[in-house]
Amino acid sequence: MKKLFVFPLILLFSTGFSQYSISEIPEDGYLKDFDIAVDIIQKQHPNPYRFHNKETITRKLDSLRNEIKKNPGYINLLINNPTRIIGDGHSSFGTDSNYFEDVMNSIYYFPLSTYVHNGTIYVNGANKYAIETGSEILEINGLSAEAILKKIPKAADGNIKVEDLDISFNIPFILKNRTNDYTLKYKSLNGAQKTVKVNGIKYPQYYYETKHAVLPIDVVSENYGIYGYKIDPETYYLSVKSFSYDESFFYERLKKYFQEIRNLKSKKLIIDIRNNSGGAISNVALLYSFIAADKNFNNEYKYGTQVIDINYANYLIDPQTNQYYSDKDITDLNNFMRQRFDKGEKGDYYFGNSRLDNTYIKSYPRDGLFFDGKTILLTNNRTFSAATYFASLFKTEKRGEIVGKETGSCSNFTTAAWFLTYRLPNTKSTLSIPRTEIFFNNNDKENVANCTGVIPDHTIKSDYFLKSLKEQKDPELEYSLKLLSQ
Repeated sequence: MKKLFVFPLILLFSTGFSQYSISEIPEDGYLKDFDIAVDIIQKQHPNPYRFHNKETITRKLDSLRNEIKKNPGYINLLINNPTRIIGDGHSSFGTDSNYFEDVMNSIYYFPLSTYVHNGTIYVNGANKYAIETGSEILEINGLSAEAILKKIPKAADGNIKVEDLDISFNIPFILKNRTNDYTLKYKSLNGAQKTVKVNGIKYPQYYYETKHAVLPIDVVSENYGIYGYKIDPETYYLSVKSFSYDESFFYERLKKYFQEIRNLKSKKLIIDIRNNSGGAISNVALLYSFIAADKNFNNEYKYGTQVIDINYANYLIDPQTNQYYSDKDITDLNNFMRQRFDKGEKGDYYFGNSRLDNTYIKSYPRDGLFFDGKTILLTNNRTFSAATYFASLFKTEKRGEIVGKETGSCSNFTTAAWFLTYRLPNTKSTLSIPRTEIFFNNNDKENVANCTGVIPDHTIKSDYFLKSLKEQKDPELEYSLKLLSQ
């Protein structure tokens, strides 16, 4: 269930070996690849009409197609790709590395680091224009902040509201006209509205700026993946940014930190799964076993799909080798699913049987190094997939309070596992779609259509956020420490 780093719904790079230029793509190639991608989704996605009926999906697809027809081009295809409207945050539209390098080298990015909170875009760090950190961005090139947030593609399940977006990266993609500079209208900390022209920057400088922004504060765990330390004499902070680890390695890391928590005699724990894009679902229960309140806890989930066979075999590739699958490869993939999924007693779903997941333990035992003190969990819109299952388990078991934002995927199910990757023939774009859905905690296909993410117990008010940002502190972490001190 791991998600690669994405420009929302668009993978930045896929494997490529040949050298070629975007200018080689025929003008009608963009519409042709759009139509192929739509056909693949309709025939191969485990449930493309989960959140919107066929009529609604068709209408939205026609709208996207018309945008590409009016202005055929690489960026326009990426922005209007069909994965945008099915409500599946795992389905993604990727790029060929050579083609996208052409695009990236031609673009000037917005030069200020930004952060979005409660629908407001804030300046997120020092800059050469002396615009204060915490200033509110009102417009960029005449486009209002509200319009910017609406136009940027988002990776989320269903209709979950997502605002954890990289404005600086996405702005050049959503503006109608290419530009080397930007006219910025903003509100300073004293309330005065100002307008200033700022120069666009190339990708290397953009990347540098993102690494020198105020938020996120915890850049260490962004690199390490798992990282923990003592915050104060009573409180330990453990950040887990992925569940995509070998189970043995993951256990050794967790054992190290929870042994340290025990040695320190910490009484309070903050677990941070913000920006955790998921991974192996078996690792979710493994982490929870270190904080479980009871000797055993319920770890129940099941896989389901409407499509067990590969119905669309053209253009299917192995993403590890970038080679097309042979007929034998496809037969093997079909046999794998047929052996592990059985038709449900009613309806059109197939559900995973006992052969599917040999790591599945329904009644999961608590680890010997368990922590039984007060615990708070931090989440945001980029808490996704398996990480959302952890947040759901944490809430269902009433283990503690959750601080932050709604998770980006559903609290009761998600799509994932055994992804299929297609390389489209004209633009060499890649379409990645999951083969199954996963239903959590006795939920099944009948009651998940109106999903929400895991809703936090505490969200951060704008004034508290702004105060923390100006002081270069982590708002959710500071608020959690305040809660734990009460």
